[in-house]
Amino acid sequence: MKRLSSDYEGRCGNCHKLLADDDQFCRYCGTPKGEGGFLPYENSNMCVYGPPVDTTHTCTSCGYSWNIRALGVDNARFCPRCGSSVDTTYEDRY
Repeated sequence: MKRLSSDYEGRCGNCHKLLADDDQFCRYCGTPKGEGGFLPYENSNMCVYGPPVDTTHTCTSCGYSWNIRALGVDNARFCPRCGSSVDTTYEDRY
C-alpha cells in the first residue's frame, strides 16, 4: 500500500522536491514557489551510493550560480531566483 502525503511545507507544488527558503522557483521543474497542483504524492526516500559529485549550476539569464556536493548527480535545470534555464558542470572528485 502506498503512503500518500499532502504535506507541502517547503516543497514544490508540482514535483514535490524540497525548496530552499529563498527560492522563488523550483530548481527541478521551474514552477514558481506557491504554485502547482498540490496533489497528494508518494513520500519516499531513495538511497544513492557512489563518490560525491561537485555540481555547479549557472543561470543563463540572471547569472546566479550555486554549487551542490552530493552523492549522485544533482538534476536542477532551472534558476531558483528567476526560473530561467541553467548551464551545469559536473566534477567527480575521485
